[in-house]
Amino acid sequence: MKLRWDSPDRVDSHDGRYHRDRSADPYHTSRWTRISKTWRMSHPLCAECRRKGIIKPADVVDHIIPWPVCQDFYDTSNLQSLCEDCNHEKGQRDKSIIAAWRRKHNEQ
Repeated sequence: MKLRWDSPDRVDSHDGRYHRDRSADPYHTSRWTRISKTWRMSHPLCAECRRKGIIKPADVVDHIIPWPVCQDFYDTSNLQSLCEDCNHEKGQRDKSIIAAWRRKHNEQ
């Protein structure tokens, strides 16, 4: 079983602690902070869990179509709230979508 902390993106430092690579710059803007906070307040439950009939609080705001593919980071029609588990699962699926999109657009 592969665990989150076994990711190939994992970075162990000389002090023995795990350090995650910094997320993309738009996630660190005041505009995204406002949008994501407002979104979570309006959509407090995990969208994936709700589709499965489970009621679970959301932890993060996710881009339904992965951000590199949709290309409009701040498009609120492309957002959904997810719990940590669903966000991780979707992030793993999104990696292949993003890779395929990049391959297609780098060929042109």
